[in-house]
Amino acid sequence: MRKILFFAAVALLGLTTTHAQVKLGFGLGYAIPSGDISDFTDGGISGHFELGYGVTEDIDVSVLLHGDFLSSKDVGAISYQGLALGSLMVNGRYYFKKEGFRPYGSLGIGFAEIGSLEVNTLGTTVVGTERTTNFSFSPAVGFKYGVLNVNAAYLNAGKIGEGDGKATVSDISLNVGLLFTFGGK
Repeated sequence: MRKILFFAAVALLGLTTTHAQVKLGFGLGYAIPSGDISDFTDGGISGHFELGYGVTEDIDVSVLLHGDFLSSKDVGAISYQGLALGSLMVNGRYYFKKEGFRPYGSLGIGFAEIGSLEVNTLGTTVVGTERTTNFSFSPAVGFKYGVLNVNAAYLNAGKIGEGDGKATVSDISLNVGLLFTFGGK
């Protein structure tokens, strides 16, 4: 029995390593606030870096480092300082086609750190928050063509604040980048 299990493990390892693909990607884009933070932030810049592994031709698993920087917005006599979101996630991607233009869907799960936010009225700071770390998730759809990687992602970074003053933090980012594959076919 041990020999059969050992043989099965070696065969499985051999199959996965013959198609091993290391993925390296990065990109930039535009972030659009959604949820409660859209009341006090405007759009901003989005960036990401990922390092992953092609489990099969259709499935990638990667570690995704993502950052969004949303600009401030003035509402009457009240001004808001910009907001920074940084997330570290494990991301899974499924390709719907094997060659050429490859549309995909993905899901990232991990943690997001929300940078400080200040609300000022008539020169006085009314509300200030420190950095907050929350559970986050990020579904995305996109396509890969050669090394070009284009996607639209939704990031839900939880809530900030206390009591009735809690605000949901989320955004939608449109990204263009490069995704390189090393090894495998």
